[in-house]
Amino acid sequence: MKPAPAVSLLLASALLAGASLAQERVAIESPGLEPSALDAAGALVEDWGTLSLELRGEGMEPRARLEVAPTLLDGVIPAARASWQAGGVALQATVFRGPAWPAGVDVLMVRLEETAGQEVSAVLALVLSAGASVGERTVSLGGRTLIALPDEPRVQGEPRDWGFVDEATALPGWASPASGFDPAFSNIRAGLGGVPISYRFRVEPKGGADVVLGFCESHWSSPGSRSMTCKVEGAPHAQVDPLALFGRHQPGGLLFAGEDDSGDGFLDVLVLPGPGSPDKNPILNAIWLLPPGLEVDPAQVVKGTLNALALRRVDVGGEEDQALHACADLEFPVTLKPGGSEEIAFLVACPGGAAPAPSASAWTAESLRSAARAVWEDWRRQ
Repeated sequence: MKPAPAVSLLLASALLAGASLAQERVAIESPGLEPSALDAAGALVEDWGTLSLELRGEGMEPRARLEVAPTLLDGVIPAARASWQAGGVALQATVFRGPAWPAGVDVLMVRLEETAGQEVSAVLALVLSAGASVGERTVSLGGRTLIALPDEPRVQGEPRDWGFVDEATALPGWASPASGFDPAFSNIRAGLGGVPISYRFRVEPKGGADVVLGFCESHWSSPGSRSMTCKVEGAPHAQVDPLALFGRHQPGGLLFAGEDDSGDGFLDVLVLPGPGSPDKNPILNAIWLLPPGLEVDPAQVVKGTLNALALRRVDVGGEEDQALHACADLEFPVTLKPGGSEEIAFLVACPGGAAPAPSASAWTAESLRSAARAVWEDWRRQ
């Protein structure tokens, strides 16, 4: 079946007519796992779409034909490699399958080398099509992490007025709230693996808002099982154990007087695992932003009776929840000395799997390469 074009990242050099010298497709595989491929245009083909790269900057127009071919890493790991020239920079994009449980992950290693004898500044860009959302260090679609990024990217495109900037997972219908409360309490986003839940809201620079964070614990039955730290910019931090504070299946809210201390025009909201919490997965059901100084009662806010006064009401994990960035260009600035080089690695979801969130996984390109080498050495001894 042809992959749906959920995310498409275009190689400028691959757009030239007759640019490729490659065979039609090079498989990327690991024993027992479904393969992906690098196609003749240099695109990484996955079950969710295709991924390729673009080098931007003055004089970065492609000057040589793209070549795609199989290669062998460490003498034992089958891989696929796309090579091309853009201005005075030679690029190699090499992909191999890392055997991370359960379906593996494709490791895309991009090497850039200056070849013209002069310092060059450029941008390695990932250009996202409609549907994908950008977290702090991930690209996701429909709750699936597609790409784990090595660093926080420079995001091109105007951010939305509000949205999440994390790798947490939406779980609609997870909670079973008692009757008489806002319907948002049925849904959550969960920081599985301990990743923080993080939202940003546009406000006037140095301005603020009263923030109510809504929680409903429907998994645990004993207090002390899950505690969380809540951080709202400009307000004192607070610890919350929803079960101890409100009861099982009982929605409740915490009120914070938020203020844009940084002056960047956004109010940051963060929920993360509490110190010593047995359950390291933070949850969040709802957020309300209200005009400052209203002196609202959180017990009324969580019932939904003050929604008309709210500047913003977020059904966290619900259908109208959203990422702060969507359909944006991701850019990674690169400066190369004469004859110098740099390598950047991306972890990419392969068929049936997801990319590991950097904040919750110890996998790196290096450790995945070591694991792949061990798998193939063992395989070939059989």
